[in-house]
Amino acid sequence: MAYLALYRKYRPSTFDGLIGQEHIVKTLVNQIESQRLGHAYLFTGTRGTGKTSAAKIFAKAINCLTPINGSPCGKCEACKALADPSNIDVIEIDAASNNGVNEIRELREKVQYPPVSVRYKVYIVDEVHMLTGAAFNALLKTLEEPPKHAVFILATTEVHKIPATILSRCMRFDFRLISVEKIAKLIAEIYDEQGKKYDKEAVFAIAKAGEGSIRDALSIADIAISYGTGKLKYDDVMEILGSSNTELLLEFISYLLGGKSGQVLSVIDSLVSMGKSMGILTKDVTAIVRDLLVIKTCDNANSILGLPEDRFDVYKQIADSTNEERLLRVLQIFAEAETSLKYTNHPRVVFETAAIKATRPDADYDINALLSRIKTLEEKLEKGVPVAYQMAEKVIEKKPIEPIKIEQKEKINSVTAEELKGKLLLNLRKIGSEMLWNVVQNVKLEVKANTLFLTCQSQTDVELLQGQNSMARIKEALVEFEDFDITVNLSSEEKMLDEVDQATERLKKIFGDDIVVIK
Repeated sequence: MAYLALYRKYRPSTFDGLIGQEHIVKTLVNQIESQRLGHAYLFTGTRGTGKTSAAKIFAKAINCLTPINGSPCGKCEACKALADPSNIDVIEIDAASNNGVNEIRELREKVQYPPVSVRYKVYIVDEVHMLTGAAFNALLKTLEEPPKHAVFILATTEVHKIPATILSRCMRFDFRLISVEKIAKLIAEIYDEQGKKYDKEAVFAIAKAGEGSIRDALSIADIAISYGTGKLKYDDVMEILGSSNTELLLEFISYLLGGKSGQVLSVIDSLVSMGKSMGILTKDVTAIVRDLLVIKTCDNANSILGLPEDRFDVYKQIADSTNEERLLRVLQIFAEAETSLKYTNHPRVVFETAAIKATRPDADYDINALLSRIKTLEEKLEKGVPVAYQMAEKVIEKKPIEPIKIEQKEKINSVTAEELKGKLLLNLRKIGSEMLWNVVQNVKLEVKANTLFLTCQSQTDVELLQGQNSMARIKEALVEFEDFDITVNLSSEEKMLDEVDQATERLKKIFGDDIVVIK
């Protein structure tokens, strides 16, 4: 006999074997036991979650003469009749290849004939969303009022493509994605039965790769059985999945988080030389950074990730060297790169650009990048490490703000306007008033008698400088001088422009925009 794939060999034959869909099983079993069957059902959900299996079990269960806990017994005459491949009372239709109106008309004609060997004639229509609009219209009336002996079970992965008129005539059941733990348990049981030795981390990796689909996970498990005769290791599964070299990837992530652009590009070149596509590399990097984020935020991280202990220790060491905000930003950068890769003719350039961008949080003004930089500074301050800034390739330590020394106060008009502005700007920097420092740079400064005149180029600057806090800051910066007054004005040119604008607006209101022309 030809080899049977694992997902076919271990397809469940009773509701007890249907994994992860307890909410659906409970409803269907109650309907069977209470004999409150509907005439049309809609099973929807992601591929490999048990829709077709549930439909086949349900078709047998409603016809079984002695059901056991709602599931078919497999021993009665009805169960034996339905087990025969030539039986015509349970009909499976592939809507992807039989999606025309003629096929549905033929179904409408045949549905009138009663079943041959059981109570109900069951039609299982797989991928029903593939039917044409005319085919759906032809199905409507039959689906709403079928003969008493007929039951329809529609299965689809894309429920949004089904017309509302069809949806309203069906009892809808949404199949959930299966948890990694349940898939891993199933694979372990199958391997035990097959006599295949394995590491639990390898089985967990296969279950994760299934992404909630039992069929996908079992297909990978099938390949893994044939991969080698020895014990199945975690690295074997990574090789089967086509993942990039994990050691190189971890080295890449370490350089990336360490801000080492040159080494990052060197590792990318090594990965590319191994034949890895940029799309796969992007997904692999995203997966590892996500795992680092889990380690950084969860106490039971390895129970979620299921990594080998030595591999987990390496991941944790990398995660401890950074913070959550940095990891979030790296995830965002590579998620954007994954989207860009779909529309580019130069995938390597896109990937390398994303990598270099991720190595340079100091040049990144995204909110997560800024938060990461703040977090890093806070951690250094907590550890007592002096905070340093790199300027002109020299490291300058940040010193505490020193108070302005005052020996003897003098009158404000004893110095020139240029000297006074220089002192004001210097002392504003010393007292940490960066905003005022920026504003005063564009202000014309004059001194008459014992008054400091500040002439601004915009009304916004005038309002800012006239604030009590700003006045106090300016006097604090010029504390070496005797008490003086401050007057803030708008420049005459700006006043004139404002007056012209106001006059223009008045004229436009009187005569209209199309008549008034400003030259």
